[in-house]
Amino acid sequence: MRVIYSVLKEINEKRFVPEGADYGLKDIEFEGLIRFLENEKAIERVLRMHDQLFLKPARLTKIGLALLEEYKEYEKIYPERGQLKDWVQVDKILYSNDAEDE
Repeated sequence: MRVIYSVLKEINEKRFVPEGADYGLKDIEFEGLIRFLENEKAIERVLRMHDQLFLKPARLTKIGLALLEEYKEYEKIYPERGQLKDWVQVDKILYSNDAEDE
């Protein structure tokens, strides 16, 4: 949930445009996450050109804002951009069920 919280937070606050590399995600994994957030109607106005996503014009919907509010406890421990990859790894470790990376 940390990576979703972070993507929503950064889209909402416009401090920087989040990228997969910020979270240690491959491009295809990050694109899947963005597609998921769109399908869940948490974000809108994601621009697509050819094979690229552009999140600069994206914005949160009421559902996205509600998700931010639901997970606002993360705000107290939210790191700077350079530490996001390590921060989201906590969820990966907690929810991986000892699965190995491919």
